[in-house]
Amino acid sequence: MQQQGSVFVLACDEGARDLASALRTFHWAAHAFDSLAALLDSLQAQVVDVLVLQGASSDTAEQIAWLRRAAPAAALVWQVRGATSAGRIAALEAGADVCAQAGMEIQEWDALLRSLCRRGRRGGSAWRVDAQAGALAGPAGQLLPLTPTECAFFVQLLNAPGHRLRREELLPAEARGAAEGAARRVDVLVSRLRGKACRLDIEFPVLAVRGWGYMLRPDGERQGSPGATARPDCPDA
Repeated sequence: MQQQGSVFVLACDEGARDLASALRTFHWAAHAFDSLAALLDSLQAQVVDVLVLQGASSDTAEQIAWLRRAAPAAALVWQVRGATSAGRIAALEAGADVCAQAGMEIQEWDALLRSLCRRGRRGGSAWRVDAQAGALAGPAGQLLPLTPTECAFFVQLLNAPGHRLRREELLPAEARGAAEGAARRVDVLVSRLRGKACRLDIEFPVLAVRGWGYMLRPDGERQGSPGATARPDCPDA
């Protein structure tokens, strides 16, 4: 059976591992995390379809807001036992799409995730990173070979479709260094990618945003710079 999608589960106990393990039996690419930092780090290398936060803490709304900022296109589910109406409202206001009850059967989880994925990623692109092939795959069968750093560049863009990203955000953390140097390295990387795409007769799916950085070209957009927005964690330029 074909893999259904990518799910990141965050919890401070064994619940994340249990849910991720169960979801894998339903052909979800599910990964468990016991810290927000570890999850955010993995978002540097992988496009995610659904984020799941389990349990409640004093900073639940803040965690949800961080997750929403990090992956604006992904569906976000908060699962907790006995949440109050005020708690659910706060979670939804912070960026959650669904507040799920504790104790859900895995079949219900599978149905919920399939429902969320059918609605599509927010402004999601038809392009995708094929990590196994080391390539960017396009909606018309295009295949652009990528290095690991180039893969990381596209993962960042694909996790935030419709949002312009600063140059220094578009490199793996270990490759950034000083902001000025990182910006220059990204420009060189984009120039190399653009040339590679041109040689393969592939329309390059990235737009430069003057004075800012880069963003994915909206599907169907062929020229000019669209009305992009900054990712929520970035002030306007």
